[in-house]
Amino acid sequence: MYRRRRLRFALGFIGACVLIVVVIVVAAAVSNSSSQLSEEQLLAGGSRSPTAPVSATGEARPAFARFGNKPLLLPVSAADATIIAYQPVSDNSALPLTPIGQKVNANAFVRFFRSLFGGEAAVRYFQLKGEEGEPTTSVLVGAPPDSPVTTPISGVVVGVTPYKLFGRFDDYRIDIRPEETGGLTVTLLFVDKPVVKIGERVTAGKTQLGTVRLCPEEVGKTLAEYTHDTGSHVYLQVSEEPIG
Repeated sequence: MYRRRRLRFALGFIGACVLIVVVIVVAAAVSNSSSQLSEEQLLAGGSRSPTAPVSATGEARPAFARFGNKPLLLPVSAADATIIAYQPVSDNSALPLTPIGQKVNANAFVRFFRSLFGGEAAVRYFQLKGEEGEPTTSVLVGAPPDSPVTTPISGVVVGVTPYKLFGRFDDYRIDIRPEETGGLTVTLLFVDKPVVKIGERVTAGKTQLGTVRLCPEEVGKTLAEYTHDTGSHVYLQVSEEPIG
């Protein structure tokens, strides 16, 4: 009886080890195939980035994040979007956002089990390293230069401010006070040719704010490593007080 128990235990242990090895091998294969697919897409010269974050859901500007119970709509068309990437900022006024969808650069085990038990999410995002702070206190939404930028939330424009990015590059900061929200501001940066003014009411996904600015190389290089383009994007942050 004792020998049988030891045999069963040994067989069970060996089986568990084999299962772990199989999972690791398959997970690595899934990771490699995903990388190869991205390269193939890139070499094929497709118009969309291999990191394109929105599936063909029929929504031109789907909700991609939340703060509290309020959704944020994609500030560029789904057809223009090249990446959604969250990054921490060391700004005590910045509020963490709740991403919607699947994290693309999750570890291999998560991607493996997701491939087994879950389908492809309508929205996909990356988590990037950055300054100290909550990991989702800012989000970069990539898109080609001159792509239309629409407001991600309904509210009132409380700021359209020109400034020098890094003290060198002309840029605009657009601040929006969301409806039914006191003391919070949704801020967008890297917006060119603004077409709204202070006091104007804007509607989520409909009112155009301006266009995507062509990012200087040093500004867009982080995203360019993923998107293989200029790395141009819109920066978005939700704060308890206006930035500045």
